[in-house]
Amino acid sequence: MAPGMEAPSRTAAADLAQLRARLDDLARRRVAALEYPIAGLSSTERQQLEAMRFELAEVEWHLVQLESR
Repeated sequence: MAPGMEAPSRTAAADLAQLRARLDDLARRRVAALEYPIAGLSSTERQQLEAMRFELAEVEWHLVQLESR
């Protein structure tokens, strides 16, 4: 892309579809991770679970913002 040119803007419907797919993927990964006892997790694995929880909350917030437009 040439300098000064911006990528074409995405539609709200495309944004919503992408966020919903990301949210579904995160929810599945989180549920799968929670099937194992948390007490036996390493600190790295605990950090990954926390990052997943944070990302899930962030995606949910963005989805609500887009749907309210």
